[in-house]
Amino acid sequence: MGRPDTTPRFVLGVPDRDQGVHPVLIVAGASSSDIPNSPCRLVLLHHRLELGRGTHADFPCLPEDRLMSRQHARIARMPNGRYAIRDLGSTNGTWVNGVRLGPGIQHKLQDGAVIMVGSQVFVFRRVKDEELKALQEDASQPFTPTGTRSPVMAMLARRLRLFARTRVDVLFTGETGVGKEVHAQALHRASGRQGAFVTINCAAIPEHLLESELFGYARGAHSTAMQPKAGLFEQAEGGTLFLDELGEMPSAAQSKLLRFLQSRQVLSLGTTQPRSLDVRVIAATHRTTASADGRPGLRADLAARLGPAPVSLPPLRDRVEDVGSLTSFFLRRRELHFEPEAYLALFLHHWKGNIRELGKVLEVAEAYATDGAVLAREHLPPEIAGRVAGPTRAEAVRRDRPTREDLEALLSRHHGRVARVARELGRQRTLVWRWMRELELSPGEYREHPPGNA
Repeated sequence: MGRPDTTPRFVLGVPDRDQGVHPVLIVAGASSSDIPNSPCRLVLLHHRLELGRGTHADFPCLPEDRLMSRQHARIARMPNGRYAIRDLGSTNGTWVNGVRLGPGIQHKLQDGAVIMVGSQVFVFRRVKDEELKALQEDASQPFTPTGTRSPVMAMLARRLRLFARTRVDVLFTGETGVGKEVHAQALHRASGRQGAFVTINCAAIPEHLLESELFGYARGAHSTAMQPKAGLFEQAEGGTLFLDELGEMPSAAQSKLLRFLQSRQVLSLGTTQPRSLDVRVIAATHRTTASADGRPGLRADLAARLGPAPVSLPPLRDRVEDVGSLTSFFLRRRELHFEPEAYLALFLHHWKGNIRELGKVLEVAEAYATDGAVLAREHLPPEIAGRVAGPTRAEAVRRDRPTREDLEALLSRHHGRVARVARELGRQRTLVWRWMRELELSPGEYREHPPGNA
């Protein structure tokens, strides 16, 4: 078999339009690493959408998922024009915002609703025409290394592409950990500037060293200046200087930075002749006003010089569609499976520390998963694991004998390794073998490689 087609695409169909707003189902990720990345980015909803292993006619580029029932769930338009989802009696359930729906129960969908069907996580959104176009652009040519499936972030990427080829300086604002430096690097790459991307954390440099770090100094400028030193502005000649945490820079240093932005000239310590430089400045801050602890914050005149309107990066909780691609990026060194409810919990957490917090949580969870097979809810912090109501799927299955579909899903997830299936079920391996013989299931059919020690 050839490799699956992973060309990013939309399933457009005939959209239901309300003054240029489209109801869509965004494909956010899958808990199982052996399910290929879906070539679908989203599907535009019309009157009804069927989800399940036997209903791919409605969602043709959705990968085969053994945790889906053949007729799993249905999303349908209600008489008032809104949309609702109904579970069709599936084996593994349909989850909306962390709550499992009972069979036949209808749940009204609000913008941003997180849905899990089988291994797949979707986000329901209502998007505008321009947001659809921006999503298509980023699907074809991602602005950042992970790209985005968020309408808000796709529009921001479109804006930054327009900035890239200009000489405009840029100020990024947003909470700590939202990816300001990543977007600054992406902006530099898209600019085509041949010089280096140079970065400095303004909060990490002592005040008495900050000026010499930025502007450099001549030999003999001070008692330890045995040799001349090029400042960061000079190192960024022809390129970009990224000033992280600019709001932490002392006001006097901000004043000197403002003079550079006005004149594009630097005066190194111990020199009398200013030097003109071609340097683009990108700055970032998580706060733009003075704080109660006496720190100055970002000066209003400097902020205005960096642009009439800062580029505000939204927190991760407001672009939940990107949690799946970010998770894959952080775990790219290993192909790991998630317990489905553990994967879903990542999409429901508020992430006060944003992308940085997600990376740390995944790093710790990977260390806890010592068998290397499954990242489960027990490997996540309690405040994250608790986002999904009810017992884990493994706990639920332990109460009774698993169905054929349960065993097929587990064998698929563990690539036919019966010992791992038994461990997840909390049962003896011999009992699992007996169930498989009775159901005429062969673990060899689920192995991608020659059988090892089962």
